[in-house]
Amino acid sequence: MTTLAQLRKTAFRLPEVEEGTHFGMVAFSVRGKGFASISKDGQVQVQLPVDEMKAALAAHPSGEELARNGKPIGFRVPLDDIDGKDLNALVRASWLHRAPRQLAETLVSAEAGDDSDGSDGSDGDLPDSP
Repeated sequence: MTTLAQLRKTAFRLPEVEEGTHFGMVAFSVRGKGFASISKDGQVQVQLPVDEMKAALAAHPSGEELARNGKPIGFRVPLDDIDGKDLNALVRASWLHRAPRQLAETLVSAEAGDDSDGSDGSDGDLPDSP
């Protein structure tokens, strides 16, 4: 069973995450933009682009679309109905969706092992090892 502790741990693995409350729910944000929360009745809510929200709905039939003013903004699912791996993926996708573009790109580059100094990863003029 997935828990609030797992949600919290997953959220805080991502850069610049803050915990607070939103309408009485435990909520997580990045630079002031909310991306994940959990309701008092144990519903995990994540903000996602429409294509990822539809994929989440297909993978988790007990979930439902989140909408604001008739516009889809994300996905909600009972915490008990989602495993840790899927929770991690949804929280990460939500963070990437809501984080400022440059911050999100920094995370993606770091995870890919890109070298941010612009080098090609070679040793320059050093001779090859024998």
